[in-house]
Parts: sequence; C-alpha cells; structure tokens
Amino acid sequence: MKKKSKAYFSIAIVLLVIMALSWSVDTSLVYIFLGAASFFLFLGFYNGPFDGVSGSFMRSNQYAKGDGEFNTSSKEFLKNILGLTFDSAQGRHLKTSDTLRKWIRLAGFSVFSILLITLIVNMLTSGDQSHDAVGYYQAAEQNYFAGEYDSAYANYRRAMKLAPEYQEAMVGYGKLLIANDELDSAVLVFTKVLEINPGYIEASYNKALAYYSQKKYLESIKTLSTIIDSNPEYYDAMLLLGDAYYVQRQYDDAIVWYENAYRNGGIRSRLLCHIMAYIYDTKGEYDKAIRLYQEALSYDSAVVEIYQRLGELIPDENGNFYREKAAQMSN
Repeated sequence: MKKKSKAYFSIAIVLLVIMALSWSVDTSLVYIFLGAASFFLFLGFYNGPFDGVSGSFMRSNQYAKGDGEFNTSSKEFLKNILGLTFDSAQGRHLKTSDTLRKWIRLAGFSVFSILLITLIVNMLTSGDQSHDAVGYYQAAEQNYFAGEYDSAYANYRRAMKLAPEYQEAMVGYGKLLIANDELDSAVLVFTKVLEINPGYIEASYNKALAYYSQKKYLESIKTLSTIIDSNPEYYDAMLLLGDAYYVQRQYDDAIVWYENAYRNGGIRSRLLCHIMAYIYDTKGEYDKAIRLYQEALSYDSAVVEIYQRLGELIPDENGNFYREKAAQMSN
C-alpha cells in the first residue's frame, strides 16, 4: 500500500475514534467527524493500489466437433474491476481506462459513504428521544442540587436540544441561570415556558424570583399576586411576596403574607420568625415580638442579636438569661 494511502487511512481511523468520544459531548460533532473520516477513507481507497478481484468463471462458449461435449476455456471474468479485456478474436474488445475506473470507484464509494452515514445517523437519532432528554434532565437535576453547575448547564442544554419544549428542563435551566446571576436570561427562559404553558405555576414563581433578584419588585409583586389569586395555598409565593414588601419597608403588607404562610402553611424557620418578630417589634407589638424572637432561637440558638434584643425587651430577672448570654457571645 502506498504511503499516502496509509496516511489517509490512519487519519480516518483517528477521526472515527474522535467521533466515538464526541458522542457524549455533542451529537453534531459526531456527524462532522464521521463525514471527515468518510472523506479520508475515500482518499485512501482512491490513492491505493487496486489489485482487483479475479475469479475464474467457466463458461461454455463453443461445442467440440464430433463428440457433442462442451469444450470449455477459462477466462478471468473480473481480472480488474471494470477493467475487462476480451480477446479480439472472440469478437469483443473492451478496455476501461484508469481514469474511468477511478471515477467509477469514486461514484461507488460515494454511494457507499452516503448509505453508511445515513445508517449511522439513523442509529444515533432513532429510538425514544424524549427518553434521552429525560435522562439528561435527571442528570442535570442531580448536578444542580449537588452544586455542580457546569455539568448541570451542559445536561440541561442537551435535554432541551433533544426536546426543545421540555418545560421541566427549561425551568431547571432558568433556575440555574438565577443561581449564576444571569437574571435577564432567566426571565427570557421563564417567559418562553409560559408562552408554551401559561398555567405552569413553577415557571411563574421563578420568573417572579428573577424579578425580585433584579430588584424589580413591582413586577415581582404583580406576578406573585396573580399566582396566589389562582393558587391560594401556594405558601412559597406568599413568602416571596412578603419579602418583596419587606425590602421596601412596607411592613404592614409584608406581615400579612408572612402570617398567612406561618399560620396556614405551617412554615417555620429561624429567619421567618426573626423577620416577623422584627416587624412586630417596630410596630410596638412587643408580646408578639418576644414570642417570635424566642421561637427563632429554638431553631438557631447562635444569633447574638436576638439575645440582645430579648434582654432589652424583657425586664428584671426574667431577662437576665438573655442579657448574660448576649454578653458571653459578644466576648
């Protein structure tokens, strides 16, 4: 085999290996490397020596005189593919030039390559693509909750590429964009989801969250109010709505939604109790403030500011514990 032909075959093999490795990265790369490998395979065959395929086909072409038996003569039927030479004495002479042979080989190999690429593409793209998208989505969710944002980003994108209107994957991708502080892009993603499915509440909530993170509180409040009107027990939306009012110091509006989530939704946390206690404290409702400050400490006993404030709100000996604890933690 010629050196040039060997080089082309080697390049083709390398490209096929890269093609196999590229499948887990991006399907489009598979097609690119497969096409390139096919091209170099053609160059390898085109520039290589052609030994031909010889097969001796026995053929009866004349009768022997006198005894009626066949007198056969052998001739190489395919001495060289498409390069047959018949003896002129038998009445037919055909000799195909090297140039014509190469062009015919080119056409044959092109057809073979097209069929091969079509077959492989069908194999790669056949089956249940939605199942593949679900697999990528599930992997992305695991990556997201593990804090592996780069991997989550790639898997969400793969899922959406296979299923462009995969709403759960789009919402997950939007939440990832919020985590990466790509808020404008997140709003666009959630808007697209809501165009597909206007009733998708999680998309609406996360769009409101993106607005809140952008400090677009009016847009956030409007979106959250719409959610709560149609879903009066969506307590996460109530908490975020309370936050949107709280950061604007609209405490009377904020406490309504915090209380609703606290009482009706059973939401309990140190932060919620601390914020509610602070609001009641500023409103002069000290009994409610004290109770909520104490409840906040039951969830997290390491907040020195709460001890200090309780020491101020509770007089005489009853407040000694909080004052002493605050002094210890401050030293």
